[in-house]
Amino acid sequence: MLNDIINNEKDLLATLITIRDLTIEHNIFPLKGMIDQLNTLISRSEKAIDIMTNYNNDNNLGEE
Repeated sequence: MLNDIINNEKDLLATLITIRDLTIEHNIFPLKGMIDQLNTLISRSEKAIDIMTNYNNDNNLGEE
């Protein structure tokens, strides 16, 4: 179960990074104001993945 949550969070992280990078690369002006918010969400997502992965590894949790 935790592995599924981690995988979903990784998918979310990849989506957030793609949106941010495309906004910057293509200079999508209406979305420029969201860059700081996207960076915050990316940081939180990375932290969540690290915490869940460490917890999963420390407690030897896995798919049952």
